[in-house]
Formats: sequence, C-alpha cells, structure tokens
Amino acid sequence: MSGVTTVALVGLLAGIFLLIVAVMVYQEARRRTVGPTEPVYVVEDAVAFIHERLDPERAGRLRRSDVRRIIEWEVYYLQGLAQPRRRTPVEVTAGGAPAAVEYIEGQIAARHGISYPREDIAAVLALEAEYLAAIGAVGEPVGGEG
Repeated sequence: MSGVTTVALVGLLAGIFLLIVAVMVYQEARRRTVGPTEPVYVVEDAVAFIHERLDPERAGRLRRSDVRRIIEWEVYYLQGLAQPRRRTPVEVTAGGAPAAVEYIEGQIAARHGISYPREDIAAVLALEAEYLAAIGAVGEPVGGEG
C-alpha cells in the first residue's frame, strides 16, 4: 500500500469515526431537551401557588414560610414517614385528610412551638391538591371495593 493510500484510508476512517460521534452527540442532545415527561413537584412552586390563592384573611395570618412549613410536614406525612411501622401501609390522601391535618398541627406545635388553626392547615392542603392537579400529578379518584 502506498503512502497516499494509507493517508486516505486513515482520513476516511477518522471521518467515519467523527460522523458516528456527531450522531451520538446529536441524539443525546435531543433526548435531554425534550423535558420531563412526568409531573415534577417543587416545594417552592407549590408554596408560591398556594400563597397566591389564599383568601385575604388567611394570607394575612400565613406567610410563605408558614405555608412552606405546613407543606413540608404534609410531604413528610404523605411519604409514610409519620407512621410507626413502615411495613404496614397507611392510607394517605392529598388535599388534607383529617388525620393529616391533625398530625401536621401536632408536629408543628411540638417541633416549632407554633400553633395554626386546623382550618388554615386544611385550606393550605386543599390548595396543595389544586397545585397537584395543575401540574398533572392527580389522576381520577380510585374506586373503593364494593
């Protein structure tokens, strides 16, 4: 094989390699720019959504930090971390089930020394359910057995 042929062959192989790399980079870039396909719950977005929709009287009593505290305890409760034995699942419902409101009220009072009316906690949790629906994270209600 002559020197010119060797150089041409190496150049051709290098060109094919670079083409393959370019195609792989292009595919990866397209895959990453599509965006999330699943709803994403962001606590700060939820807090802003809820605080903007509180009625004026509640908004006067609850600052964003208060809403955040309620939401953080709600997330803790919904993750099942509040139950004594994690092997036994508990029924959790977004939107402020009475058990969740009671748990959140008790935890905030015990851990932070702050007391919120149960109605305020329930209102925040109801607005959280609206936030979940707005981001597409809520489906149809699950039917009970019967």
